[in-house]
Amino acid sequence: MYSITYFYSLVDKLLMPFYRLPDNSVAGFFLGTEVLALIAVITGEYSIRFAFRLNREIISRDNHRIEHFQNLSFEALKSGDKSAFRACNGIANEAYGKSFFTQIALSAASLWPLFIALGWMQYRFSGIEIQLPVPGHVFSIGYVSSFIVSYVLSRVLFYKIMSIPFLSTR
Repeated sequence: MYSITYFYSLVDKLLMPFYRLPDNSVAGFFLGTEVLALIAVITGEYSIRFAFRLNREIISRDNHRIEHFQNLSFEALKSGDKSAFRACNGIANEAYGKSFFTQIALSAASLWPLFIALGWMQYRFSGIEIQLPVPGHVFSIGYVSSFIVSYVLSRVLFYKIMSIPFLSTR
């Protein structure tokens, strides 16, 4: 537990200046949360790129296997050999399933920063509710909902920026 608290104190030194930058505490909360969300998006994006790079050969081999057995199944179908078609198609479907779930698992590599960010926010902002000025209603949000909104906005902003041709690294 001490190591987590120590880690969170290091994160405090990095992030709290953004939370304290504006004079208004609500604006500071949203600015700091947006910076945290942007850091989570960037960290997650580069984590997934690293994971795909590490597994590039496996993914390429699986895709080649899918294509090979799919082509064999089509050839068997054209020649009228239904048992060969079923066998090749079954192998191609199995390879596709493996490839599909491998890519889903690798895509989860982009999510780990969210849990660390939310853990730090719980450590720092647990029990704090932000009152939003909504006419005629009392509306407040906590750190989780504010982070999720900031994360979605950061993800959209990141992809918009990365779609600019001279900034794209894809």
